[in-house]
Amino acid sequence: MYVTEKHRQELQNQGYTVIENVVTEKQCDKWIDEYKTWLSQFKEDEWPFTAHSLLQRYNTGNFETTWKARLATKKVFSDLWHTEKLLSSVDAIAIGRPPETSDEDFARPGQHWLHCDQDAQRIGLHAYQGGLYLEAAAEDDWTFHVLKGSHKFIGEFYNENKKAAFRSSLNKYYHMKDENIEWFKEKGCKQTRVAAPKGGMVLWDSRLIHANLRPVEGRKNPDRWRFVVLSCMGPAIWASKKDIESKRDAYNSVAMTTHWPCQGVNMMKSQIPSFCRSDVTMPTEQCETAKSKTAKELCGVILYNFEDEKSNGPNWTPEWGEELNVPNDKMANSKFQMNRTYMAVLVLSLVVVFIAYQFSN
Repeated sequence: MYVTEKHRQELQNQGYTVIENVVTEKQCDKWIDEYKTWLSQFKEDEWPFTAHSLLQRYNTGNFETTWKARLATKKVFSDLWHTEKLLSSVDAIAIGRPPETSDEDFARPGQHWLHCDQDAQRIGLHAYQGGLYLEAAAEDDWTFHVLKGSHKFIGEFYNENKKAAFRSSLNKYYHMKDENIEWFKEKGCKQTRVAAPKGGMVLWDSRLIHANLRPVEGRKNPDRWRFVVLSCMGPAIWASKKDIESKRDAYNSVAMTTHWPCQGVNMMKSQIPSFCRSDVTMPTEQCETAKSKTAKELCGVILYNFEDEKSNGPNWTPEWGEELNVPNDKMANSKFQMNRTYMAVLVLSLVVVFIAYQFSN
């Protein structure tokens, strides 16, 4: 068993937990070598396009290495949800170079990109996200960054902040402003760097305010990279027919998806950015691991039998709220902008008529 009662209590109380020994260190090193082989096509002064160490382009979620690592996390999610009948995201990877030997920056005081991946329309628990650590991360390395316990207050936050709630429903994501961070701190939520062992996994509630933080200058292991494979799996029985169709479309298109595995499934942009060099190798067809029965089940290509005697997972389904309307002040502002546009067009029309009249005389 990978997920113990202690892990469940930590998920409930602090919104995240760390699980050890998901894969061996030897396996981690093998996968790191494979990722570095792919990176070797970039010149010494080049680096693939990343955001906060996340490699969401180049179709990294469909690398053979990524698929092998993803399948290795299924046993953890099966423990977590009490079922083998799961669906999976086809998510990104994170690779961060040591700032000591590259042009990466060190962490700066006050700098963060804390955010919530769960929007205001999703009520309560909807998913647990995961990161498989192929390299160890001490608190002074590239680390997972959280507002500890913030998952318990995200519903209240959205209820009190209608603009934030509306923006989250539009973007399916909300980036926390500094004043938002202070709101959570007043609730007792503490900013925390989360260490993780090599071969271990961090699990977190999708309601948790989180991000990652860059290494601290003068850290103990100055040559340490960041290698994390992101993974999210949930009960397949939660998925609608439309969700299954979306997952199949992603699979058939060899596309990546956002982290939501079961409900609200969406593809993610995974092509090379137009401003980057285009002669980079990336997956254009499914690898052998992705063609396996398990992978096809995780992608909704092969359907599970929910009528057998095996567990389908929790006896509850995630709750959804009503679609959010534009906040009143934003509506007023929108009407004001429309009135300004109308007046500008009216004035311009009168000017044109006046000029035409002058020329006609």
